[in-house]
Amino acid sequence: MKKMKLNKVKFTGALLIMLSAFHLSVNAQPLINLGLNIGDPAPPLKVKEWVKGTPIQNFEKGKIYVVEFWASWCVPCMDSMPRLSKLARKYQDKATFLAIDILEKKDMPAAEIRKIVEKMGDRMDFPVGMEEGEFMAKKWVDTSRQHSIPSSFIVNDGKIDWIGHPQYLDSVLTQILNKTWRREFALLKRNHQLYLDDLDFQAADELVSRIQRYVVNMAGNTRDRVQISPDSVILVIDEMVKHIPGLEYSSTFIAFKFAALLETDSQKAYDYGRAAMMDGKYSEDPSYPVLIAQIEEHSGKIKIPENIYVLGAECYQAIIDRNPYPEFGEMPLKYDKMANLYRLAGNQEKVTETEQKKEKYLLKYGSAKEVGAAE
Repeated sequence: MKKMKLNKVKFTGALLIMLSAFHLSVNAQPLINLGLNIGDPAPPLKVKEWVKGTPIQNFEKGKIYVVEFWASWCVPCMDSMPRLSKLARKYQDKATFLAIDILEKKDMPAAEIRKIVEKMGDRMDFPVGMEEGEFMAKKWVDTSRQHSIPSSFIVNDGKIDWIGHPQYLDSVLTQILNKTWRREFALLKRNHQLYLDDLDFQAADELVSRIQRYVVNMAGNTRDRVQISPDSVILVIDEMVKHIPGLEYSSTFIAFKFAALLETDSQKAYDYGRAAMMDGKYSEDPSYPVLIAQIEEHSGKIKIPENIYVLGAECYQAIIDRNPYPEFGEMPLKYDKMANLYRLAGNQEKVTETEQKKEKYLLKYGSAKEVGAAE
C-alpha cells in the first residue's frame, strides 16, 4: 500500500473526516474499493509449472479448495507446511489443498523448487505449483491486501469464503463443512480489521509528527531527531484517542504510551499494559511483542517494578499459548526470556517453573526443526 503523506492539519480536521468516512464505508459495505475480498469470485489459477501432484486447472463448481501462497525463502511458510499437510489428509475427501509458489527470484529454476518440495516429502502432501509471471501474487495476495506470506484462501463453489493466516484454517474449514460459517459476517469482520489497520497506519504518521522534532546540531552539522517529554507524549496520545477511541490499543499507540508511562507512572503503565493485553480490537496478538519490547528496552535504564516484569513474562506465555505450531517459533528462546523477566521480578518459583516448561518442550520437540528448505 502506498504510503500517504499527511499535511500539517489539526487531527480533528482532515484526518478525522477521512477516517470517519472510511469507518462509515466499511460498516455500510463498502463505498470504496477494498480489492479482492470475501464473497468475491476467485481469480483464475495461472500456474507456470506443477512441481508436485495432480495439476488443478480451475475451481470446480460445488467444491472447496484451500489455496496456500508460499515461497522457498519464507521460513514461516516452510514451518507451516507439515501442519497444512496434516489438514490436507484430514479433509482429503472434503477439500482440495494446493500450494502456489510466488515471489521467487526471477531466475529461480523450476528444478530448484522441485528439489525443495521433494526434500519436504509428505510434509508437503498436496499439489504444488509455481505461478506464471506475477499474476497470482498481484491478483490474489496484493489485491486482497494480505501484504505477506504465508497467506491462505478458501474457495467454496468458486467464491472466496475466507482469507487469512494458515493457523486458522482448521477452525474455519470445520465451520464451513458443518454449515455454521457465515460468509457475510466474515466479510464484516475482515473489513473492520482492514479499517483498523489503515487507521493505525495513517494515525501513526500523525502521531510521530506531533511528538518528534528535528533539532539542528551545529557541532556535528546534523539534524537530530528528538522526542517531546513523556508527559507531553501522553497528552498528545490521549487527545488523539479522545477523537478516535479505536486508536487506544493500536500497536503504534501502545508502544509510545506504554514507554512514556514507564518513565512517569509505573502503576499506570501496568494498568495500561494489562488493558492492552486484554483488548481484542486488533487482530492476533500485536500488544504482546510491543509491550515486551518496551519492558526489555527500558530494563537497566530506569527502575522497573516487579509487576511490570511479571507483565512482560505473561506476554511471553500468551505468545507461546497462542502459537499454533509449537514445534516452531523459537520457543526455547521465548522460555529463556520469560524466565529472565521472572528473575528480574525476583520470583524464583516462576523462574524454576518456566525452566521446567522449557525442559518438557525440548523433550517433546527437540532443540530445532529442519523444515527442508534448500541450502
